[in-house]
Amino acid sequence: MANLKNAKTVYTLPGPLYAPGAPLLIAGGELLEADVLQYCRLRLQVLDDARIASVTVAVQALDEAGAALGLEQPYRFLTRAGRDAVIGEQEPILLAFSGAASFRVRILCAAVNDGTWTADAPWEPLPAPKTLEEHYGEEELAEQFRIRYGSDCRYAITAAEDLWFCTCGALNRKGENSCHRCHRVRSALENVRVDALQAESDSRARKAPLRLQQLKEDRRSLTKQLVRGAALVLPLLILVIGLLIAVPREIERKNLYEGAQWLAGIGEFDAARETYASLGDYRDSAEMAGPGIDYLHACEVRRRAEQNDPSALQMVGHTRADLNDETSAAMLLYEAAQQEFEALGDYKDSAELAAKCAEGLTASRLLMRQAAFDRANSLMESGKLSAARLAFLDLGEETQACEPVYRKAAALTEYIRHYNIRGIYASLSMDPEQTSYFSMPKDKALDLGSQSVADLLAAGGEDPAELQLEEEPAADMLPLDEAVIALIGSIEGYPGTEELLAAIEDATDLTHDFYTLCESGDIPAAYEWLTGFDGEFENREAWMHDLELYLPFCGEWSLYMGDATVIPLTIGENTSCKNFFTRVRIQSGVATLRITDVTGGYSVELQADQGDDRFVNDENGHCLVMINGVGHFIYMKYNARGELASSCEYESVG
Repeated sequence: MANLKNAKTVYTLPGPLYAPGAPLLIAGGELLEADVLQYCRLRLQVLDDARIASVTVAVQALDEAGAALGLEQPYRFLTRAGRDAVIGEQEPILLAFSGAASFRVRILCAAVNDGTWTADAPWEPLPAPKTLEEHYGEEELAEQFRIRYGSDCRYAITAAEDLWFCTCGALNRKGENSCHRCHRVRSALENVRVDALQAESDSRARKAPLRLQQLKEDRRSLTKQLVRGAALVLPLLILVIGLLIAVPREIERKNLYEGAQWLAGIGEFDAARETYASLGDYRDSAEMAGPGIDYLHACEVRRRAEQNDPSALQMVGHTRADLNDETSAAMLLYEAAQQEFEALGDYKDSAELAAKCAEGLTASRLLMRQAAFDRANSLMESGKLSAARLAFLDLGEETQACEPVYRKAAALTEYIRHYNIRGIYASLSMDPEQTSYFSMPKDKALDLGSQSVADLLAAGGEDPAELQLEEEPAADMLPLDEAVIALIGSIEGYPGTEELLAAIEDATDLTHDFYTLCESGDIPAAYEWLTGFDGEFENREAWMHDLELYLPFCGEWSLYMGDATVIPLTIGENTSCKNFFTRVRIQSGVATLRITDVTGGYSVELQADQGDDRFVNDENGHCLVMINGVGHFIYMKYNARGELASSCEYESVG
């Protein structure tokens, strides 16, 4: 991604732009300048519930007089966006022209769900909605509106084209009867009576002193209730004292026992234990003061574990701070309950419940692991490849952690296959805290165009990436193909990596076309290719020698003198050959001379070791071909004793 931290804002797009029926809104945009390059940064807002897979815009750079600089520049954003999402803000568009003073922009088309939307109306500014204060002209009425409909109300409901602004600020379609964001009903907002708001506001002003008095009385009443409630929750010491004085001993102990049960029932286990202990041997108080309360406590912890209730963590010495992506409230509670049941030994069904807690703990861990796995997959599908890799590694999924690396390498390989990458260098990272850097000269960036540069930065998904426009790359950078090969090497053996390496080798083998020409027999074109190639080429001098050696053998020939039947008789054709074509194919160290009759009726082939200019054929008698001193094509046939039997001579046509 281009570093625009210190970029200067040259122009700001006026107001949001909209075309009737469009699934997106051009919410804003700026023309930025960094060094000698200019960028257009847009903010496109999704208006519908449909998913947007891509958006293609057209940007027209303008000079100071508002005249167009060159042609409109198309650009496609790839995304996975739903309603209200903003597209383009993190993906500035490199303009092909410098010196722009402003720009125009329009959306050409968008991939929506499984179809394509295409613009067929002009993009015009939308009117800005009025605030409630502007609409009513009075702050008190605006405040009364918020009291009636909600504190997030900011604007008066406003219709614009086939849209309407809700009072919360959200944009909705004309056919939507309620706001998609706050769910307020449109008709109710449109039919608010000003006189009713005024009456409510006046009444609120008159009742303000009465409400203040009522609030004071409510606070006093609440204080009394809290005092009474505290008396109920406190260990029943005050109640015990009253009972000792007011009732017979048996009734006193019965009430204390029931109080202990109530305390245990509301989770006040320590107070319940103390109350049971004070009852001595009354009923099962001794048991309840010991393992009984421990059992009830463990049962309550297990119940709260089944609910994954973080408010119960304090029961087992934990807080919400102990929760993270790997630890849930259910896990901590099940673990504590299991330990408590195990400590109770064979008391009641403690052993069975301890086993159930262990099962719950295992299930909770699996749920947490699956949730973490799903998060890692979600990161990967959203393009956050480095974060996904780290998440898979944290789960111990080393094989799965190779997939995000493979996806980044595959995207970069696809880029290498489609663009001329000479002069592009890279330092690639799979650490979510580190940025991948690409480097190329400014002229290279302008030659490639903004779409190519954007494709390069987008190859890493949502991972941080920056482009450095430098004539010389940093010392730690590698040529792009070597950097990608090193990245592939980090997941060596992962399915598909061999295919990626082969694709890179094929795409970066600049000599492939040359060898194809040689193998097809187009020696003149191969000679022209090698003469104009300025890169490194293995055995260049030897190849130039061979091409220059075989160039005279390629062309069209006409009979000059001799027996015109010699060549066709070589392959058993009893005819006369006055004109023919020749070409030389070079493959695997062998040069093959192919003589083809102008009618295409037959062909004769002779061979020589690469670098030798004497072609022979021994299948139907010993034949020899050579070019004489005046450039004539000489075809000679010998008998079994090595004596010349017949020959012919042809001169070049044209």
